[in-house]
Amino acid sequence: MKKRRTRLRGTKTAAKSEQKKLISRINELKENPKLLLPKTTPGTQADDLYSRVLKELELAKDRYENPPGFFSKIVGTKVKDPLAKAYGASLTILDSGAPIMAIARFPHGEVNYVMRGYGISKEKLIGIQNHHHRLWSRFAHLDYVKKYKFFIYVLENGLVCTGNSPKYPQVLWDEACNNLKIKKGGDELLGIKIKCKSLGNLATLPPRKVSKSKDNSYSYFLRHQIAFEQDLDFEVSASTFLSEIIKEIPDELFNDYRKGIVSDSDLWNSIINYQKEKVKSLDDNYFIISNNVLTAKELIGKISSNKIDQAIVEDILGEDIGSIILDNFTLSNFTEYTWGSAGSHIVSRINSGKLDDYNGENSLELLRELYNNIVKESLTSDYPRFRSLSEPLKLLDDTVRMLKSGVKNDAIKLIETSSSNNNMTKSVSWAILICLNATSSRAWKYSKEEQSLGKTLKSSVQELIDSPPSDYLGILEDISARIGLGNKLEVI
Repeated sequence: MKKRRTRLRGTKTAAKSEQKKLISRINELKENPKLLLPKTTPGTQADDLYSRVLKELELAKDRYENPPGFFSKIVGTKVKDPLAKAYGASLTILDSGAPIMAIARFPHGEVNYVMRGYGISKEKLIGIQNHHHRLWSRFAHLDYVKKYKFFIYVLENGLVCTGNSPKYPQVLWDEACNNLKIKKGGDELLGIKIKCKSLGNLATLPPRKVSKSKDNSYSYFLRHQIAFEQDLDFEVSASTFLSEIIKEIPDELFNDYRKGIVSDSDLWNSIINYQKEKVKSLDDNYFIISNNVLTAKELIGKISSNKIDQAIVEDILGEDIGSIILDNFTLSNFTEYTWGSAGSHIVSRINSGKLDDYNGENSLELLRELYNNIVKESLTSDYPRFRSLSEPLKLLDDTVRMLKSGVKNDAIKLIETSSSNNNMTKSVSWAILICLNATSSRAWKYSKEEQSLGKTLKSSVQELIDSPPSDYLGILEDISARIGLGNKLEVI
């Protein structure tokens, strides 16, 4: 019967290439145990500690190369440092090879190592046997960091220990900024700001980057730092479009971000939401629309496409509505948002019976219906009205009054829906469309003769559109005469 090999759970058979690489790394450490230790500054606590550790490493190497006899094992000098013990145990891989490797799983990933010796720290073995790796090499020093509160930095070419005081290497700062593709500095810019106190450097993550980022950019600056207090050397702050109004941001909003639990966008949105809630409690009124702080004038200009809508917005803002905060900014959303504080009161004053027509989402429709006649009347009340006009002049007068009321789209629609076959009416229509830059795709409806006459009337029609009340009658009579309808119009 064929003999079956057994393997411990959590281990694997190592590939020949993997064994070869590991043995090569162990040989490097045998020749130079200093590869395991960070660079230190002479005269510091860290330098004293790692000088002692180096002696222990050399002792472990000597005991491997010159195994002590039975008596020497009992009374001779023993290796005491945990790192040196794990180093000595790892050297035995050179004798036995590494046919079987253990697999250690961490949040950062999986790592392979060879178990050696009873009671030898797993983390030390991982750090020693993977000393070439920027992530796993730190495992050999975690207990020193915890015990002595050291700051160790993992560079491409090895470790650096600055003792109890952080001294963040410039090369790591540059590496993090390059990986994040952000510019250094930016104290006056908006965004999430990360400052390294020991370097005196600042980096700003701009709003366009953080608003949708699912990453935690702060962790990039901590990635190659090993410290008992990882945030001691860093400050995280933020400046948003609301920071001029709400300057103070509670530090607890940054707690989960510093722990790496939440993303850039989570932090950014929580800060903005906090500031928006604080704005609502202020006595002054602010208009925060799609993450922009607007003045009342800017708000009216942004949301109003015609004179009727402008009048609605102006009257709503004239009510006691408090601050307005809207992300999805349309006129419809605006009137729904302010219905309870303003819109319903305005409708009640104009025509209280219309309140019963409100269904929870038609506030703009109700307001426009009420304001349509009011605004049109107010905007054209000073212009003369006529007892009877022929068809071409009636269309022209109605259209121009719409334009003076600010409803350009309605004016174009009136022309398009006209079913007249009167050549003069169509010539006047074409002149109006030229003035409104609305001839595209409509030329096929007009003959060459109608278009030609319309072009000759363009300047007079434009003059009528731009005219004050005092000149309106004279200009319209001049147009009437030019199209053969006489120059006398009866005013009511």
